[in-house]
Amino acid sequence: MICKKRRELALKFPKCFHIKTFNIKSEHNISPLAKSILQSLQFKHFYYALDDISYLLNPCPIERDFFLQIFSSVAIFVQNNLSINFFDMWIHEIYITEVSTPNKFLRENSNNKEFYEYITIKLAYSMTQEKK
Repeated sequence: MICKKRRELALKFPKCFHIKTFNIKSEHNISPLAKSILQSLQFKHFYYALDDISYLLNPCPIERDFFLQIFSSVAIFVQNNLSINFFDMWIHEIYITEVSTPNKFLRENSNNKEFYEYITIKLAYSMTQEKK
């Protein structure tokens, strides 16, 4: 009996890569669950990141759809503008920054400030053939 080793699709982070940064403004508060899921996506292949968002945020369909829309838009931008294959993209880094909007009519210690959260996605991609 001959045993064959099972080969799985290994999508390892590339040694040589480029980075494209995207900044997205979220007008709604991001839940702690979504924040922890986004933080766990670092160095994951893009396909697996979409899969994680889809399944782990299933209890929160509005947030799930929001993040799937963001990631799909990012992927389409990179594919169309840089001619990068979907399987050559990884999440390099994601972080969330909370920013308050200043209102000159309110005092600084006022509780009525509005907060927005900005999501920064650094997408790593490898180019199979360098463009000349």
